[in-house]
Amino acid sequence: MQGELNLTRMKIAVLHNRRPAELPEGAPDDTFEEYDGPETISAIVQAITGLGAVGTPVEANVRMIETLREGGFDFVFNIAEGTGRRCREAVPAAICEHLGLPYSGSDPLTLAVALDKWMARRVVSPDVPVAAGLLFDGDADLTTLRLPVIVKPNDEGSSKGIRSGAVCADRASAVRRALEIQCQYECPVLIEEFLPGAEITVAVRGNGSSAMVLGMMEIAPAVESGEPFVYSVEVKRDYLRQVCYYVPPRLPATHLAKIGQYALTAYRLLGCRDFARMDFRLDAAGAPRFLECNPLPGLNPVSSDLVILSRGLLAYEKLVQGILLDGMARAGIRWSYR
Repeated sequence: MQGELNLTRMKIAVLHNRRPAELPEGAPDDTFEEYDGPETISAIVQAITGLGAVGTPVEANVRMIETLREGGFDFVFNIAEGTGRRCREAVPAAICEHLGLPYSGSDPLTLAVALDKWMARRVVSPDVPVAAGLLFDGDADLTTLRLPVIVKPNDEGSSKGIRSGAVCADRASAVRRALEIQCQYECPVLIEEFLPGAEITVAVRGNGSSAMVLGMMEIAPAVESGEPFVYSVEVKRDYLRQVCYYVPPRLPATHLAKIGQYALTAYRLLGCRDFARMDFRLDAAGAPRFLECNPLPGLNPVSSDLVILSRGLLAYEKLVQGILLDGMARAGIRWSYR
């Protein structure tokens, strides 16, 4: 355990990946969907400054090791998505551990497993029910799944690769969509039975026995069209027109209690720390099924689901400050305001 630190003298690195202004030639238009804009970094730094500490943006690029090593930082507020493929979110956290720098959020193992949706499903199930699904390898037997199915990249976030054609009513179109995703994103493809019920996202914060459900939110279409509702990348970009958010969800208290229990169980089984967001969807019978875990949920001060969900519970700066202070406490850092 470190000695007591004065928050007004602490230097905190805000480790992030900034969204580039231009896409690489031929890349999908959602390539950098997970990365953060300047408004998010500025808002986090401002929240940290509100505690009296000094927040400094640090990009998670090839120079981050030198920047973190030479910066004299006391702590890292980590929202970096990393670069590369399956293990990219784990790399910035692993570098912090290599340098002996305490940081907020989950460790490299949890970040790697959670990004791989197929692996995350295997970790939480059967304690937490999941939708029937399979990992497409070009020759999968789709006859084991009931139609319709939803087809999505296995190790992407922020709805990358999930488009308006993600729900397929027949096996031939599902295979075509899976092959398109493999070609565009160069990653495995997850195919799951499409769940027609409400989509619920759950915010969890804290550590160990003190971990708690911060809140829940139902994500619903603004206008019922009769078509399957998917929280696709196009819908997220146009959420003000296409989405209604209900906090709390429009479900009986018993259903909400069950979803909250599943969220906490998944949080524990995956080894999440400080905060995370768990996504669920209800099947035709109204039973919740785990979709994925987001151990680095977005913190855009306006549009991120976690922020929208918690807006009526606490101010944005309190949300960010709570994540920071939870991480410091978990790391054994005692602080004062002297």
